Amino acid sequence: MSQPDRPSEAALHALQEWEGYVVEIGETKFTAHLTDLTAGDSHESEEATIPRAALSDEDNARMRVGSIFRWVIGYEQSAAGTRERVSRIALRERPVFTDADRQRGEAWAQETMRAFGLR
Repeated sequence: MSQPDRPSEAALHALQEWEGYVVEIGETKFTAHLTDLTAGDSHESEEATIPRAALSDEDNARMRVGSIFRWVIGYEQSAAGTRERVSRIALRERPVFTDADRQRGEAWAQETMRAFGLR
């Protein structure tokens, strides 16, 4: 009897998903405002206090008030077929702005102000 094809990597099947941003950071936990993506919400509707241990060491080091993150709770199925309930939080990467980006933004703002007769 042949085995059915199994994925070669673990797959995460989300049960609940939020997007949030950090509003307060403590020694062992942080507080965030959340938008329930599973429910299709388009604005924040919940607040949560989350243990900092739920984040990777790297995300903990770069977390700041205002940091945006995605939180997923679901089942991870391994390549071997075992299932485990998991909770994953990952901070979004912040864009890196260069001096050229800033200069383009300032030029656009000045042009827009002139167009509206504000300068």
